[in-house]
Amino acid sequence: MWRLNPDRCRGAARRLLPLLALLVLTGPSSADAGGNGSKTIAMIGAGDMGQALGNLWASAGYHIIFATRNPDELDEVVEGAGHGAEAASVGEAVARADIITLAVPYKAEPSIAEKYGDAMKGKVLVNVDNALEYRDGEIAQEAEAVGEAIYSARLFEGTRFIRAFNLKAAYSFPDPGEVESAHFRMPWTTNDESVRPIAEKLIRATGGTPVYEGGLENAREY
Repeated sequence: MWRLNPDRCRGAARRLLPLLALLVLTGPSSADAGGNGSKTIAMIGAGDMGQALGNLWASAGYHIIFATRNPDELDEVVEGAGHGAEAASVGEAVARADIITLAVPYKAEPSIAEKYGDAMKGKVLVNVDNALEYRDGEIAQEAEAVGEAIYSARLFEGTRFIRAFNLKAAYSFPDPGEVESAHFRMPWTTNDESVRPIAEKLIRATGGTPVYEGGLENAREY
């Protein structure tokens, strides 16, 4: 008959105790727990769309940095977002961010790409800008000729580019407390399959249902 060896059991228990203690002290990582605490989003642009998305993502657990040319004027924006949001220069926000969101007039994209494009390479870039001829001028015509998503992706070559959110007006997003009851579909595209989990998580954090439409060439309407 097989019998337990008390001395061997006590030895095994002693070897396991340090491991168990480590697990208790550290707990699950934010990635394992489904949290977003380790993900920092640079919101370039703090207008209506920048605030709508920034507030929702801050509430969902992302760390939000609002970035404009005058970050010292964003106190009310930061206070409105809460959840540890802050303001910084565009350069600082890009350097610190895991994810960058462009929510600026389309005509500002070339200068942003020229100044910060190299620092953005390798990072996730969410583009929500729309090219409007009455506001953006000639660049709007150029972008529409090839597709706004493709035009912007070429400006920010080397980023993990996502085209999303620009078909929905800022005022139509739910308040952070109403995300669970929101119901809307959010089309999006990318040429980088590796960003799918990131994009879909960002969309769901706003209350939307992700609708993946493939590569950027399929975003002719947006």
